[in-house]
Amino acid sequence: MNIDLKLEDCLEGLKKVESHSIDAIIADPPYFCGMTHNGTKATYSDLNMVKPFFKEVFNQWQRVLKPNGEIYAFCDWRTYPLFYELLQEVLTVRNRITWDKISGAGCYYSYCHEDIIFCTNPSPQYNRYKKGQNVWRMPAFSSGAKKTNGQKVHPTQKPIELIERLVLSATENEGDTVLDCFAGSGTTAVACKRLKRNFIGFEIQEKYYNIALKRLESIA
Repeated sequence: MNIDLKLEDCLEGLKKVESHSIDAIIADPPYFCGMTHNGTKATYSDLNMVKPFFKEVFNQWQRVLKPNGEIYAFCDWRTYPLFYELLQEVLTVRNRITWDKISGAGCYYSYCHEDIIFCTNPSPQYNRYKKGQNVWRMPAFSSGAKKTNGQKVHPTQKPIELIERLVLSATENEGDTVLDCFAGSGTTAVACKRLKRNFIGFEIQEKYYNIALKRLESIA
């Protein structure tokens, strides 16, 4: 088992990954991060500012993924149309998983779920069916995950239980290789170490990179 986490820009790191070498990609991209053109609250049209970036990322995903590999990409209701359009250009979008977080913040209706887009290569070699239901209900940090995960150390940190379920769904064997090019505090790396999967990941912020290293060191 090899855990390879680098402090590096995701696109620079992705370009160094060997083609058709990755069994699964599990990623939580920085979606709807408030970027605007005029200093006001972000709108859907502002997402076009990051369209070239994600287009290149998704092209790299298609290049590095094995023919029978799988991709799981987190998003929300605002970002789903953008991600779907770009992913469908180079991959096959198979389904959308709804993660029911049980509770969430929000003024009008609370944000109690996130979406996970499930993709594969358009290769005829892809033949993994019977994936189960597409609504997964498990606590987020606001609804009970602290009991098993400890304190939240990253703004968009996902519970280890959710990521481990994705790793087990996306890979078939110990020793398979999982890529996360937006590693954050390292939850996907931690899940891979616990489940004996190889891991390749990139994180651009040194603060979270160091947190991820400490989390990995705590696992025997």
